[in-house]
Amino acid sequence: MSSSAEHTKLPLPQYLKLLTNGNVPVAKAMAAAGKIYKEHGSPSQLALLTDFKLKTAGIEDAADRKLILAAFRKAGFAPKRKTLKRTRDDQSEESAEKPSSSAGQAGPSSPSHSTATTTQPTSPTKRRRTQTKSGGSGSFDFNEVLDEDILKSKFIVVNRAPVMTAWATVVAERLNFKREEALSIASVYTEMNAVSKGITLGLYDKKKEQGLEASTNGAQPYVELIGRRVPVYRTQDEQWRALSNSNPVSPMTAFGYLSRSFQQSLPHVIGTMRLLAESYDPSELNAKAWILYTSFRPEIDQWGKKSQLFCSKILALRKTERNSSQTLPVNSASQNPTVANVDSESNHPPTSTTFTEEGAHLSLEEYEAALDEDHTFDEVNLDFSEPQSNDASKDS
Repeated sequence: MSSSAEHTKLPLPQYLKLLTNGNVPVAKAMAAAGKIYKEHGSPSQLALLTDFKLKTAGIEDAADRKLILAAFRKAGFAPKRKTLKRTRDDQSEESAEKPSSSAGQAGPSSPSHSTATTTQPTSPTKRRRTQTKSGGSGSFDFNEVLDEDILKSKFIVVNRAPVMTAWATVVAERLNFKREEALSIASVYTEMNAVSKGITLGLYDKKKEQGLEASTNGAQPYVELIGRRVPVYRTQDEQWRALSNSNPVSPMTAFGYLSRSFQQSLPHVIGTMRLLAESYDPSELNAKAWILYTSFRPEIDQWGKKSQLFCSKILALRKTERNSSQTLPVNSASQNPTVANVDSESNHPPTSTTFTEEGAHLSLEEYEAALDEDHTFDEVNLDFSEPQSNDASKDS
């Protein structure tokens, strides 16, 4: 295969055939392609595809990821093995670990030295793996930047969908949800808005919206977030996870999406949003979060087109001390988030944790197309010195 062919994206029908020829069911092949084709559509990109990348792309089920990888490997898209060359540093470390020549050649270990010789240091790679597994929210660290002097000059060209997901995550955390909980809730919140807008635009059937939002008259526990009722359930380790089509949504879905969308700008964007959120009381923030979002989101003049998100614009929306009559409360681990119907009998674990075969979850392109088409509030003067109505449409 020529160098240019390796970097040329495969036709989608051929891409799907690779999966189905590898025993991936058609429905799952289509669902997977919707998540990975954009970023891993060429032979060179497929050769670099890993289980972690599949999980980051939103394919949650381990068996599905294994089947997809096996199909691509069967088709010949496997990483090229490289012969590792020893560097001077490696040789120096090895020399340092060996006994000096004055000590002579090593013989059998004596009992008095057995304890010392069997305890070996953990390699840096292994340490990183251990920290990732046990780190909890540390595994989803934004490394956010909070220095206003640095932030005010930053901007990024991006679609609206990841901006909404990032903002919903920050608002959920301000409401005392843990990082993993906030990411899961934000992912479903963004999907709800994309589906609603897609129905308004005639992109989806109205049936697609059924069951997405919790009912106030039902028994399903839910979270009131920025005007939406996001259904949730409590896991065995006492954490909340949002539900989409009765399936729990992993925090990795939103975290991977945000990491891909913002890349190196993620610490600046989250940091800026954090400063805005912290300037409001949690309940007031939740009530005004939608209007705040519509005033700093990228200005889109064409479907699917990216636009600029300015950190300075977000910072300018902070509530000043002059307008605040009380000291802003600080989030405390002892404060519990508010969840409606928390004692409901319907708070049982979902029956399935695999991604749906019918493509109920929107693809990245569907999220962005639906949300970028929305122009609600584009011509509205959002003057916070005047009383605001909270009944604004939540279509995007």
